[in-house]
Amino acid sequence: MSPRKPLFAMTLTTLTALTLGACASNDTAEPNDAPVGGAPTWGKPGAPPLSVSTAAAALCGGAGNRQSDGSHAGRNDGENSGGSAAGGSGGGYGGSWSEPAYDAGVFTGDTWVPDPPPVDAGVACDAATDGYSPLSPDSSTDAGPDATPALDASTDGLVPQRDAAVVEARRQPIGEAAPACNGIDLETPRVLFMSADDSNSMASPVILRRQIAQGAPSVPPYLVRSWEFLNYYRFDFDRPAAGDLAVEAKLGSCDLTQDFALQIAVQAEAPAGDARAPMHFVLVLDTSGSMDGEPMNLEKAAVRALAQSMRAGDRVSAVTWAEQQFPLIEGRIVEGPNDPAVLDLAAGLFAEGGTNLEGGLTTGYALAARFHEEGVLERVILISDGMANVGVTSEELIGAAADDADGEGTYLVGVGVGDGVNDTLMDTVTDAGRGAYVYLDSEAEAERVFVDRFAETVLVAARAVRIQVTLPPYFNVQKFFGEVYSPDPQKVRPQHLGMGDAMVLQQILRPCDASLPRESDELAVDLTWQDPVSGIARQKHFVRALGDLDVADPRLTKAAVVLGYAETLQALEPLDPGSRRELIGVARQQIRDFDAALADPDLAEIDGLLATLARANGGE
Repeated sequence: MSPRKPLFAMTLTTLTALTLGACASNDTAEPNDAPVGGAPTWGKPGAPPLSVSTAAAALCGGAGNRQSDGSHAGRNDGENSGGSAAGGSGGGYGGSWSEPAYDAGVFTGDTWVPDPPPVDAGVACDAATDGYSPLSPDSSTDAGPDATPALDASTDGLVPQRDAAVVEARRQPIGEAAPACNGIDLETPRVLFMSADDSNSMASPVILRRQIAQGAPSVPPYLVRSWEFLNYYRFDFDRPAAGDLAVEAKLGSCDLTQDFALQIAVQAEAPAGDARAPMHFVLVLDTSGSMDGEPMNLEKAAVRALAQSMRAGDRVSAVTWAEQQFPLIEGRIVEGPNDPAVLDLAAGLFAEGGTNLEGGLTTGYALAARFHEEGVLERVILISDGMANVGVTSEELIGAAADDADGEGTYLVGVGVGDGVNDTLMDTVTDAGRGAYVYLDSEAEAERVFVDRFAETVLVAARAVRIQVTLPPYFNVQKFFGEVYSPDPQKVRPQHLGMGDAMVLQQILRPCDASLPRESDELAVDLTWQDPVSGIARQKHFVRALGDLDVADPRLTKAAVVLGYAETLQALEPLDPGSRRELIGVARQQIRDFDAALADPDLAEIDGLLATLARANGGE
């Protein structure tokens, strides 16, 4: 294997402060879940052991975003709906979140799910846990008898802090009789299904950017959805041919822990210039009283940006809603970009009254059905602060309406605006509607989303993308930077992939025995999807030896930096200002180690936000 410069590493102090381990499933899939094209082989005789370059400790440690069994990151399905999610330091908790609690610097409240203890000091992963977090309040998780991993009762669900002795012990070979491998079938590959959420959902980093810009010294941990950071920032993967998807995988080792950082990317084709099928834009515009002021200005900016991306022959419909629904445009044929009727619509919007979100969406879907045409792409675009307070406000019912429409190819794009946006409701609705959830913090962001990234946000290159990953059986998913993974495909809903967009999956893998991985052992990724127009089923099989995945690739390093930023944000709230500054300093150094000149605009933005956070905590 070719040598390369090691990537950045965290200090032991920072690693101890951030690292939360996780036991994931040791189950294997049923025979009918075998990967397309055959299963990999393991442990070829005489093959050298696996030794790959050091990857970012920001990936290999970090606060828990790991999820499984179809649960959303940190979601609490309690009754405390409403509230502010995007406000600055004065904002409350948005959506269905409860007040958090802290204990000894480890977040253990109902709103966020810490991972179970790492595989330390004889704590082994229960083969039947399916990656389930025992503290998860999410009602969608498996509540059966296998749902609770074997934890040391003395920990009371808290994560033991790692010290130098623990780290040093993990450096040592486990040996042939490693207790952590007991009960694991080392002859059968591990098959997991994974989802990074809709690839074009990217509200979380923008909501948090707004909070930081407003001077908040920390952000609510539950608003950090790390996979949306991977969606929002760019990585420039190789593009496939028209109608195809491309798969890439890269592997690095984790400093201090003997874990491995695995990145899998699924890239869609780029749009061919401005060429696309005609579209029907159905604008569902919140004009309730809570939209007064900046939220309404941002809604107008979003409509103007969409007008720039419309083409002659497109249709547009629009409905405004407060207590009642008022269709203002019905099936108008657009003259071209910046159609005067659409610009007039934007100029005439004003806010008053209550918020019947369900009624507005119902009217929007009715307009989409009324003007349905074969070959026309239908997009319902909901712009709102999500403060539903009149009519049917159940997230499940609103999501069901969007999900029903998905069967006809009508996708929902949710656009959040305002400091009081109900993040949970907007995320739930758009997840059910199988489209993007974006947040606008400025007029420039409206243009970025609906002009510069129009194809990624609104168009669909592949429907029902299912990602199946087959790992050597000794690997455990120690940490997953995505929305959900499970050996049960029924628990991982396939997702749509935007035109020119990528689904990026990051995970930390830990072998039950450090001596088992070999360079010749193989990893496979199998994709199935549907053509968005014809519905024809497609599939692709990717398989590589682990040793071949250790290739110098700045995209893996950049992803580590981006996730290190997300993990830093998630860890700040319970810390004192001095500890926050130290952690922020480590994250900024990671950026400079990778891009000293801050030539990458994404990393320059992140570095600036971290500098603002440092100042909010008493730094220079």
